[in-house]
Amino acid sequence: MPEMRSELQSFRESIERLPGVTMAPHRFGGVKFQVHELEFMHFHGDTHLDTRPSKEDQSMVLSENKAEHHQFAPQAGWVTVRIRSHKELDNAREVARLAYSRAKRIMEDHLARRDASNKVQ
Repeated sequence: MPEMRSELQSFRESIERLPGVTMAPHRFGGVKFQVHELEFMHFHGDTHLDTRPSKEDQSMVLSENKAEHHQFAPQAGWVTVRIRSHKELDNAREVARLAYSRAKRIMEDHLARRDASNKVQ
């Protein structure tokens, strides 16, 4: 388990280093990761990761058993990855990347529209 703990820490650090990502306490405990203040994933403890990929990606990771429906907010697009093995950690990396890409795209579009609107005024 010490090796796994080290890999989990490395995974979290890799998410923190992604462009535009900030970390903050999550309202239900744990830590959340955001892109320009849009939350795309959060941890509850070391082995429970909730992410919000696109609807298409959500369907894919659920059908491939890389994630499961979120216990409380599946209708909002959240999925859960439990990380208890190296295979599940690989799944978490993939699902986190998908959720990050979605959030980054949403926020880049939002910021571009805001900038365009400010130029018109």
